Amino acid sequence: MTADAPLSQIQSIITSLIRCRTLQEFERTLDREVRRILGGDRTVFCLFLYTERERTLCPVSLHLHDSNSSFFQFGELPYPGSLHEFAVTSGHAVSIDTLNGCLWPEASALRASSYADARALVAPLSLQHATGPSHPNTLGIMTLFDSNQNPPWTEHERFFFESLGLHVAPVLQSVLAAEDFHALISITASTLIGSTTIDSLMAATRDIVCNVTHHDITILVQFVRETKGPWFILRFIDGITVDLEQIRQIPFEQMSPAEMAATRKPIMFLGHDYLHPGRFPERTYFESIGIKSAILCPILVQGSPYGFVVFGSRRRNAFSFRDQNLTEQVGYTLSQAIDNLHAYEQISSLKEQLEQENIILRQEIGALTGTGTIVGASPATRLILRTIEQLASTDSVVLLQGETGTGKSLVAKAIHQQSPRSEKPFVTINCAELSPTLIESELFGHEKGAFTGAMKRKIGRFELAQGGTVFLDEVGEIPLPLQAKLLRVLDTQEFERVGGTETLSLDIRIIAATNIDLDQAVNSGTFRRDLYYRLKVCPITLPPLRDRREDIVPLVQHFARKYAARYRKAVTKIRRAALTALTAIDWPGNIRELEHVIERAVILAQGSALTLEDLRSPSLAPQTASHPRTLADMERHYILDILHRTNWILGGPRGAAAQLGLKRSTLQHRMKRLGIKKPL
Repeated sequence: MTADAPLSQIQSIITSLIRCRTLQEFERTLDREVRRILGGDRTVFCLFLYTERERTLCPVSLHLHDSNSSFFQFGELPYPGSLHEFAVTSGHAVSIDTLNGCLWPEASALRASSYADARALVAPLSLQHATGPSHPNTLGIMTLFDSNQNPPWTEHERFFFESLGLHVAPVLQSVLAAEDFHALISITASTLIGSTTIDSLMAATRDIVCNVTHHDITILVQFVRETKGPWFILRFIDGITVDLEQIRQIPFEQMSPAEMAATRKPIMFLGHDYLHPGRFPERTYFESIGIKSAILCPILVQGSPYGFVVFGSRRRNAFSFRDQNLTEQVGYTLSQAIDNLHAYEQISSLKEQLEQENIILRQEIGALTGTGTIVGASPATRLILRTIEQLASTDSVVLLQGETGTGKSLVAKAIHQQSPRSEKPFVTINCAELSPTLIESELFGHEKGAFTGAMKRKIGRFELAQGGTVFLDEVGEIPLPLQAKLLRVLDTQEFERVGGTETLSLDIRIIAATNIDLDQAVNSGTFRRDLYYRLKVCPITLPPLRDRREDIVPLVQHFARKYAARYRKAVTKIRRAALTALTAIDWPGNIRELEHVIERAVILAQGSALTLEDLRSPSLAPQTASHPRTLADMERHYILDILHRTNWILGGPRGAAAQLGLKRSTLQHRMKRLGIKKPL
């Protein structure tokens, strides 16, 4: 090479490089041009990006990424103490006539290859105008190895390589800026406009970033608050499997996420301890599963730490300053995108919650209408009313015990209506009506794909009752495996949806009811002892109607007025004989049974007063009957009459259960007790 050749050759190379649109295209063009001028058949060109602040190198040339290449180990060398560092520090190109016998780590990395005695040129790619001649801004380093038995490099060749580094650095800067700009435009378009879920958001981000920042691992981490303090969950992970239980052994405050949450600055690991010696003990675990390099960038949503995104690689020195800067910009975009997703999810969740609340309110409105008053004058009823008044102002758990039909649901509603939560939802869950396979989903909700048929996320009853009261009727029927999850709700007001990992917080009051002996259930092993004692904070036992006969007359009068108004009957009083007969009965079905008898009597009444004949229901009695029937007989015939009228259809708005004012399960139980079977 002659002394006047370098300028024209450099101009020719620059002309080719300015047409490049990506870093890979830039590297391939520079490789071709350098080897055309300085190399031969056995010449290898290597390009690195240099991060000045962290003093690290990131290999760009593809053969530096290939684990089967002789130069893979060369690309993973640390920067300190290397030939590359010497070139950057001196600000000039460095020539090595032969690597054989050199003490540079580059020579050690190539000792087992055919380039062990190659000659080498190393030159920084520096922007002389950036910070002045004495402190050039170095963007990268290029190295040329020639394994042919050629004479030592000439001064003209060394000077050409050095000059080339100075002239191509501005072009490299422009290529990097343009590539980053187009990547951010693509990410913004894909994430802010086209993504409606975390998975689609992160998949689009991964694919676009991978074209610029070569990585093989993508993770989105979200901060959560648990009982033991701050922690995190994996919202998206691709390319690797991470066991969070292994990491839980490390205190959160010692890890890199804690520092990022505090400083809101990204952190870069490149597989060499000189960057962060002794810091972040979780690095040992991540290196054990194959993550040798990583960039962690914090994500803020509405100004608060949301979590962080991780781009990882299975090789060392995988990232550079531009990767860190690009990732930081990606973090800003993801912050806005996740904020938009949260707003979308909140709107969808509120819409779904309103729909579910409307369904529940429609179900409850019938029970609330006309039954808002606890009727009775017995000492037992007055005690219950005083207890309701005392408990209503608290948030304590209440356990209602008593036989079926004693008014447990009415007492639960009364406690809610007199409490500060009265303006919030009152959600009833009959645990006996839900199948064991569905009860967990009904209580806690589920995520999309949690099980077969879970086509979308479902809000559970606990979430629907947020701020209000949950009434767990027949709580003794909850399956044993689910009782532990209910105990957690009682203790911490926290839960996860079925198939979900996010811990959700609740603000609800729980009132439970049962007609079974929970003490016996605990002893038999079908009910958890710790849950039983947690529920039994404030127990209320409702006595059966036979133990408070003073309440029968007020109840009969109340139900007569209620159903006379409903059916537009002119019933205004009850004959003394009828009241005497009603008071003498033990009422095994308690208040519910009494109510149904009065409803039937009002329907059948012919005048303004209910008589003993109305209660005996002569219209339903067989013609051969020569003596009054018992109330059980009358109830049986009345139910049979309704069943015949409805063609033995039990459920539905026009079914027998609805016309009798019963739940379908209650009607089935009553039919079994009375020996009523559908004719064949």
